[in-house]
Parts: sequence; C-alpha cells; structure tokens
Amino acid sequence: MSTFSKSHICPNCASNQYYKSRRKGLWEHILHTFFFVSPFRCTKCDERYFRLRRPQDSMEHGHHHPA
Repeated sequence: MSTFSKSHICPNCASNQYYKSRRKGLWEHILHTFFFVSPFRCTKCDERYFRLRRPQDSMEHGHHHPA
C-alpha cells in the first residue's frame, strides 16, 4: 500500500490507468465516509494507493479494471 495521492497518477509508476479498489476493513470505510479518501489501484504496476475523492469522481470512471 502506498501513500496518499492528490491526482490520478500512480505514485509508483506515474501511470494514469487506474480503477477504484474495494475498501478493506473498518478504517478504510471511515476514511471513505468521513474524510472523502478512497483506495485506487494502478492497472500497470498493481500498486494500491489512496486519494481524496472529488465530487466529479462519482461521474468519472477513469480506466476500468481489466476483465
């Protein structure tokens, strides 16, 4: 797990291909609900990182998880 990021660029490999990762455990649900922080995963290097949610994130989907 990596650091918090302000943009949708992977902090590990600088890729902009990502998808929303599932929240794991109570702490991540608290971060999501009260602090607007969500987990994302890079499709290139598989790094999982956290980022502040923006209002448009619910409408914007980025790149989807590969099937």
